[in-house]
Amino acid sequence: MELHQLEYFIAIVDTGSFTRAAERCSVAQPSLSQQVKKLENEIGWKLFDRLGRRVVLTEAGRRLVPKARVILEEVRGITMDYQEGLEDGQGSLSVGFIPTVSPFVLPEVIRRFGREFPQASLEVYEDLTDGIIHRILEGEIDVGITSYPIKEKRIQTEHLLTETLLVASPPHYELATRPSVILEELDLVPFIALSEVHCLGEQVQSFCYQQDVNLDIVCHTTQLSTVHLCVAMGLGVSLVPQALAVHSPLEGVVYRTVSGAQPQRKIVAAAHTRRQLSYLAREFIRMVREEYPRPAADFPGQEQG
Repeated sequence: MELHQLEYFIAIVDTGSFTRAAERCSVAQPSLSQQVKKLENEIGWKLFDRLGRRVVLTEAGRRLVPKARVILEEVRGITMDYQEGLEDGQGSLSVGFIPTVSPFVLPEVIRRFGREFPQASLEVYEDLTDGIIHRILEGEIDVGITSYPIKEKRIQTEHLLTETLLVASPPHYELATRPSVILEELDLVPFIALSEVHCLGEQVQSFCYQQDVNLDIVCHTTQLSTVHLCVAMGLGVSLVPQALAVHSPLEGVVYRTVSGAQPQRKIVAAAHTRRQLSYLAREFIRMVREEYPRPAADFPGQEQG
């Protein structure tokens, strides 16, 4: 016995006609008649007597009517409750963030998500890109906020924003005295590099290599905050996300744009190609896009702090 067979049966009862029931159910009459016949065969009793153009319920049909209505009403109730629960933000969501993005946006998004969806549970993982991709493929997280490119074919991405990278410099360096920096000038000063285990570190060094800039790297570190502090202590310059300068500027650090070819990174939301994003996941992605720190206008290129 299938639900659509009960729906066809009740439609015939309500309309008094196979033809009108077929119209109501948006199905061809022969198909509807065939399904009702299958229902009769399964039950083992005839449900209708056809008296000319009239359709009259048999005793078995009269007994089935209240049971069929209860079953269909229960199914409609389950569907409505399920849909309302999803759209009201009930349920759970598991997300991942790379550490060169999370400090700038994650705390505010967690706060906002909790305020807008108090009945939902949120689980957050911070990991490198490879770790996030692995968790997505294993079904451990629903969506990851990371940086492009992602080479894994089983991952789909949604572009969130393109972020400019800025030169972070101690104020006493000559290149910090101008509104923008020529990239080749980075050859002339010590460079504080983020490790290439981070996609950002790999992107920075790849960009400089493509532009034929030979960095004088005096320090490799796995923490963006350490890069920032080393610059503030006057140990060298670095290329950092614009969000760092907007969200967490340090005293003693000057932030400058790069003239000519600008280093950038693309922030994306990543998910498994075979999984449909839930309502909560789509709303979380929207919040990340809206809350990611951006300058009010073009970055002024002035000392912060």
